[in-house]
Amino acid sequence: MQSAATSFENHLPRRAITGRGTSQTLVSLCATNEWKRVFLVSDAGVAGAGLTQQVALPLQQARLLVDTFAEVPPEPPIDVVDALATRIHACNADVVIALGGGSVMDAAKVAALCAKHGKPAREFLGIGKAGGRGVPTVLIPTTAGTGSEATFVAILTDPVTGNKAGVVDPCILADIAIVDPELTDGLPPQVTAAAGMDALVHAIEAFIAKIATPLARGLALEAARRIGQSLEIVCREPQNQTARDAMAIGSHLAGMAFANSSCCAVHALALPLGGQFHIPHGVITGCFAGEMMRHNAPTCAADFATFSQALGWGTMDGAQFADRLDALASSIGLVAQLRKTSVPASSIPAMARDAVAIRRLVDPNPRDVTESDATRIYQKVLAVAS
Repeated sequence: MQSAATSFENHLPRRAITGRGTSQTLVSLCATNEWKRVFLVSDAGVAGAGLTQQVALPLQQARLLVDTFAEVPPEPPIDVVDALATRIHACNADVVIALGGGSVMDAAKVAALCAKHGKPAREFLGIGKAGGRGVPTVLIPTTAGTGSEATFVAILTDPVTGNKAGVVDPCILADIAIVDPELTDGLPPQVTAAAGMDALVHAIEAFIAKIATPLARGLALEAARRIGQSLEIVCREPQNQTARDAMAIGSHLAGMAFANSSCCAVHALALPLGGQFHIPHGVITGCFAGEMMRHNAPTCAADFATFSQALGWGTMDGAQFADRLDALASSIGLVAQLRKTSVPASSIPAMARDAVAIRRLVDPNPRDVTESDATRIYQKVLAVAS
């Protein structure tokens, strides 16, 4: 059993609104907060699905929308965030609304900071470098997975090195997070599976991290109850609104959980691999979760038993829990997605070095992960998927 924390802090969005149709309350929210100049951020996929226009139209009719930016790419590069910040500053926006997945929300969180403080994104990379809040943000996820609307972490890509880098600071927490499951109804099955499995990994790692607060552990278990009963169903039945609703809330709870705990070594291994080979983040975390939990099992027996119960899987030991995670990643198609990318064995040593150097993720892991451990796990998982 994890020892009780004696000193801790908790950080949450200033306000969270959940429920079907809640994304259509933006005009009234702007009036309440006296926001009169709205900048809307999304991406090509969200725009192509018609969601950007769905959210933009009421804002246009109310003469609130001053500009839009729908060109956020996956794994947003630092220079794109700087370009976005320039646009936000130029139109004197008093609120930034981000509509999209993790990439859109992460880009908006940092760009709002840059626009307010007049500094490039690179100056905020690292932990606790914000120096104050940015332009107010409203974050609206269109996937059920990243939890970015609930966290004070933003992951960007450094175009110089190709590696991913984080901005970590409570000052980038959303002013308002809106979780509207209706926006996820049209997600393609592959995106649903990858995002949903990433949410599950967020909950697991938040629960077992050395620095987990009591609030984080409670949120992680509630996230597990929602995700465990719905992930496989929503992948099998994409039109199942009950499962969509449960995944949207479960993802949000998991985001709040790891924001008040930490992600761990699964995410450390995911960052170099995703940065270099552009594999969807949830595909990586989903495929690596089982092997990393197998590594963690000697120190996590009681936690895995509790967490597997919350998922509705019964009381499992470490080996059973890891095996079940592997089976889930396979059954919802993540292993098949990973197989589409060939990762040469020669790239593994450098990725292992880079992964274990991400101490903000490795240090909270319940069991130490050495460079040798990382190499072994990369080799095993990627061999299975080759």
